[in-house]
Amino acid sequence: MAPKHADDLLDRVGLGEAATRKIRTYSKGMRQRVGLAQAILGKPKLVLLDEPTSGLDPISRHEFYDIVQELSDNGTAVLLSSHALTELETRTDRIAIMSAGKLVANADLATLRQEAAMPIMVKVTTSAKAADDVADQLGGKRVNGRTIELTCLQNEKMNILGKVTSLGGLVEDVDVNPASLEQLYRHYSSAQGAAK
Repeated sequence: MAPKHADDLLDRVGLGEAATRKIRTYSKGMRQRVGLAQAILGKPKLVLLDEPTSGLDPISRHEFYDIVQELSDNGTAVLLSSHALTELETRTDRIAIMSAGKLVANADLATLRQEAAMPIMVKVTTSAKAADDVADQLGGKRVNGRTIELTCLQNEKMNILGKVTSLGGLVEDVDVNPASLEQLYRHYSSAQGAAK
């Protein structure tokens, strides 16, 4: 490889200033970046990355996912194996869940949520004096001064949101939280265990 290309690659993964240092002096995060540089040499068709963000600080993780997105945009298939499920949730097209060495789920996130039929958590923040009234009208539970929590299934979500909207000025905010990837992982892994 031409030295200029190597320098550009090291700059791309954030190691340009450390290029003259011996790798044994690199931190774990820096070694992860070397691995990423090696993986993206030569415009690969497929890149397999195992726990690629382990040891990376938040800024480096963001830069790592920018590189992964570039690879994907340029036609490279990227397979990420990770236990850092929260950070993968918004960065994947497809999710495969393994449990006890077996593939127990393989679909996009929306499909996994639909098939798991896990409840959606809805949190409604009310105006100062309306919490009890809103809790009664929605059938939810007051969890602090102004927050009401209730759960619903996917097919009930729009009905619940319609009820929340109809309350007008009594409601100041609403958060809708579907099952997280971590919750889905536990669900599908438990289902595999129950099937044994």
